[in-house]
Formats: sequence, structure tokens, C-alpha cells
Amino acid sequence: MSEVRLTFLGGPTGARHLLELSGTRILAGCGLFAGPDALWRRNFSPVPDELHALDAVLLPSADLGHAGFLPQLVAEGWHGPVFATPGTAALLPIALSDAATQFTEDALAAEAGGWAGPGPAVPPFRAEDVSQAVALVRPVEYGTLQELGGVEFEFGRAGGRLGAAWVRIRAGGRSVVFAGPLGAAEHAWLCPPDPRPRSDALVLAAPSPACDGHLAGRFAAAVHRAVNRGGSVLVPAPAVGGEGLLMMVDELMAAGKIPKLPVVLDSPAGLVEQVSDRPSIVVAGLATADSGRVLRHLAEMLPDPRNGVVLLGPSAPGTRAAQLASGTRQLKIRGRYVPVRAEVTALGSTGEFAGPAEVLAWATATPPPETAFVVEGEAAASEAFAKTLHAEAGWCAVVPEDGERVLC
Repeated sequence: MSEVRLTFLGGPTGARHLLELSGTRILAGCGLFAGPDALWRRNFSPVPDELHALDAVLLPSADLGHAGFLPQLVAEGWHGPVFATPGTAALLPIALSDAATQFTEDALAAEAGGWAGPGPAVPPFRAEDVSQAVALVRPVEYGTLQELGGVEFEFGRAGGRLGAAWVRIRAGGRSVVFAGPLGAAEHAWLCPPDPRPRSDALVLAAPSPACDGHLAGRFAAAVHRAVNRGGSVLVPAPAVGGEGLLMMVDELMAAGKIPKLPVVLDSPAGLVEQVSDRPSIVVAGLATADSGRVLRHLAEMLPDPRNGVVLLGPSAPGTRAAQLASGTRQLKIRGRYVPVRAEVTALGSTGEFAGPAEVLAWATATPPPETAFVVEGEAAASEAFAKTLHAEAGWCAVVPEDGERVLC
């Protein structure tokens, strides 16, 4: 059997897993880091030498945490094949182009405002980098076996996001499955995950807490509280993947559970310059609240106690969204501290993604791997799920260190 080397390069917020087998190097996930300045600055570091020697990149989804580093990798000279499902391939230009625009606007504002630091402010990537990157993408249908330099791989449905996939890679009698956040089995309009295939190793994203089933009611309550105060509601959301939020808002209004308010979609689909004085629901990216158009809205709305901010889904550690969720009383935005007087409501899971019990059931429905690696989550959540896999299924489950290399 061939020796398989696996290196974890992504930390808690950017999925980058380097697999070396049969003389072939494949990167599963090519994510952008989000969080504290020390982590964010790694998006600007030169691409490591081992990534310049990649034979291919496999993208689990169009989310920035899975695909946002691709434009920089390409800008630094790598031009190999990038494989993704047709859904991810279709969404990728939208997600990356929107992010490039927002990052560029942030860099220009930082330079003009004088808070860029000792050097010039630059975005992680630009629009021209996105064009080069998406030109390399080759769509692959779910369940279609592909061959690359003696290595086979296939995508399976992961659920949770349009086009999202788990991927199995195998060569020389060994196989590894990479599974990012899995979708909930009973979601109203997203397909459930395909069953886990057998593998010698499993790289699995730590699950977020399960949805409590009262998301719509708690969202409606937050809207009513803001409207009763005469304020508006701001919802940080991604450029792609926010379809569920808009559907929920539409359904609540149609059922008379929230007032029929203007919905301001500050995105490529519905860009606006300013919010009206009347109560509104404002949806703007990025979801982490670390960059993009949402910063302007936060700066305007946070100081006013009439307003509300609703955080959907888990917040990546160290991001502004996580700071708001933890109850911070001030937030630094574009060089200035802004007081947080608006009501902040963190709703947790939005129902698209599977909770710990569902992920455990998915993982253990197939014979165990030799080793499971729990990634892409806060340290406490990852450690807790690794302990669950050990205690309830008897698995060898590990939370790898950033940069750790293992044999599997």
C-alpha cells in the first residue's frame, strides 16, 4: 500500500488539507482565514512552497472558508485544475467577485482613513485574480469517479449549502474522506447528505449546536422588539447562501408574524446607498462582520439603542460577529471604536446544518475509519465532538494542530 501524508494547513476557519499520495499532491479546500488580526494576516503571506507544487485543488463549496484563498494561490502563479460540483462552480464567481469588491473597498477606506498600518492597505485578492481563478474550475457531477495521476476522487452531497460536497480520495489501496459542515437531513429545500463512504481516514468538520426549532419565532421576536422601539434590524449574511434567510423573512411577512417592512439587500443583487429612516430589515455581507458592506451599517446602527442586530448561525472565533455574540460593549470599525447600544440577538443554528447527533449518526452508519480528524471549529467544539466519537463509537478521534502532518 502507498503511504499517504496529510497536512492540516487551515486552522479553525479556513479549510486547507494537503494530501500527498502516489506522487500526487491534492489540496482539499482552499479557504480564507477569518478572525483575529494574526489569523487574518496569514491571508497575505506568500503561498507556502508545497502549495505551488499542487497537482489539483478540490473545492467542497463556494463558501469563503472553503474557496476564498484560491484567487491568491492563482495570483502567485499556480494554474492547475480546480475541481468542484456544478453548483459550486456556478456560485464561485458570485461569491469571490463580491468578496473582491468588498475587500477592495475596505482597503481603499483604510488607506484614506489612515488606519492601514505601516504599509499600504491591500485586499487579499482583486477582481482580476477572481477571473483567473474561476477559469481553472472544472465541474464534476456528484458520484462521478475522476482520475488524476493515479489518484481517484469523487464528490458526494454534503447538504447545508447549494453545491456543497464531501470528497473521497483514494490511491494505492488507501482512502481519505473530507467532509465539511453537513446539512440537516430534514431541511425543507436542501438535499440531505449522501451516506459516508468507507475510508481509512475521515476529516470531519466539528458540528455546530443543533437548531432548536424556534428560529423563525425568535427572529420574529427580535424584529418586533426593534420595530416597537422605532428601529431597524441588521443581519450580516454571505453573498451566497443567504437564501434561507430571505425565504424565512418572506414567509413571516406573508403569515403576518412580522410587519411588512422594507428588506434592504445590500449585495450585488440589490445594492443600496443608504437605509431609509423608517424601520427596515437590512441584509449585508460579510457574515463574519469583519469586512465588507456590513461594516458601514454596523457603524451607523450599533450606537442607536432602537436598532437590533441579528446573528444567524455560529460565529467564527475572533471575528466581529463573535465579539458581538459574546456581548462586547464596543466594536472597532475602520479605525474607530463604536459603542454597542443596539440589541444583539445571536440565534445560533439556522437549521441548514446538522447538529452533533445527526453528524454522529451520519459518521457511524458506516464502518469506522482508522482515524477521524475533527477540524473547522472552535477548539472546545472540536474537542467535545472528538470525545463523543471516542466515547459513543469507540473511534480514534483527534483534533489536529494547525500545520500538523500525519500518516494515514
